[in-house]
Amino acid sequence: MDGSAGVRTFRAPESQRLDAFVDAAFAFAVSLLIIAGAEPLQSFADLARALARIPAFACGFALIALFWLAHRNWARLTPIRTGWTTFLSLAVVFAVLVFVFPLRLLTETATHHISGGSLPGSGLMATLGDLRWTYVIYGLAFAALAGLTALLFAQAHRALAGGEPDARRSARQWELTWLVGVGVGLISAVLALTPLLGAAPWLPGVIYNLIPLGVGLIMWRTRPKPAAA
Repeated sequence: MDGSAGVRTFRAPESQRLDAFVDAAFAFAVSLLIIAGAEPLQSFADLARALARIPAFACGFALIALFWLAHRNWARLTPIRTGWTTFLSLAVVFAVLVFVFPLRLLTETATHHISGGSLPGSGLMATLGDLRWTYVIYGLAFAALAGLTALLFAQAHRALAGGEPDARRSARQWELTWLVGVGVGLISAVLALTPLLGAAPWLPGVIYNLIPLGVGLIMWRTRPKPAAA
């Protein structure tokens, strides 16, 4: 650890240990997706039911992998590690281990309805109130994870001041991307609390499709300016 310039920075071994811990926590979160819906297999029918959960597991896995890739990209971009970034990384670990539970409920419920009832997921949401509060918890957890990730990239953007322009622009793009995720997660949670949920129970979930649109706009607005002739 180095205290130069009044900032507590961490050398490579400490950073590698933290990154390994974060990676292990994300792997554990993925295992929770399986354990939450897994049962001992005692027959071919049990195997068929387990295989039927693969679409829901794939959706949950993709979302957890998205946050893991974001942390990996931040670790690649940032030139320094501090006590603040250690706190943020540990907060990401905590948040993702909370996020995995509403994630499993929503992915299994969604794949059940999309498949017309042929995939598992019936009975997970007994009432509209169950769906409402699952959306709210999921939206707040998603917003928290996105916000923590945005703060990590904001740190990288500041640390890269005066450094390589492409890396600094990439950090800024990632920061803005995850801020979009914060906004969409909060909007989804708010929509779930309104009477709109009764008329359109899919709306708080579909609203997450705004994220790719926001990312596209960010990439367009922050693209490198062409050099003057």
